[in-house]
Amino acid sequence: TRYGTVTGVQTCALPILAPHLPENLLPEALATAREIGDEKYRARALTGLAPHLPENLLPEALAIAREIGDEHYRAEALTGLAPYLPEILPEALATAREIGDEKYRAEALTGLAPHLPENLLPEALATAREIGGEYSRARLLTGLAPHLPENLLPEALAIAREIGDEYSRARLLTGLAPYLPEILPEAL
Repeated sequence: TRYGTVTGVQTCALPILAPHLPENLLPEALATAREIGDEKYRARALTGLAPHLPENLLPEALAIAREIGDEHYRAEALTGLAPYLPEILPEALATAREIGDEKYRAEALTGLAPHLPENLLPEALATAREIGGEYSRARLLTGLAPHLPENLLPEALAIAREIGDEYSRARLLTGLAPYLPEILPEAL
């Protein structure tokens, strides 16, 4: 740090340097991430560091993520940590569901989708149904589709059929078609 604050260059460099840092420097990298004042860049630094952190540093990374006040960036940080801390998936899902902006809510849930256990997928699907913006709803359902168990696919299709915007509906039907081959004519 320079003069006790984290500079913009350091903020951008952390995720780039993370794969190349020796393990003994990772605590310092995490401490630097904690000092980043801009929550957007703090979340991105945590997300970039997460795959490289040893197990003993993950709780500290989680604590830093939980300190982020902005719901969107907190969800982004939790989404980045989720693959390495599966026990936080319910918290990450709850945080994502609380995001006021539907676009960011859909984005966070799409990022979580590959990591969600089957018991949390109905909640993610319910969240998709609640999203008013058809484009965001279609985007989220398209991201969820590959991870949905067979018993939830009909509900995803019902939600798709409720979308009035033709582009969004077509995009979603195309995303569902590999998992529901019987809708190929409708998707076409």
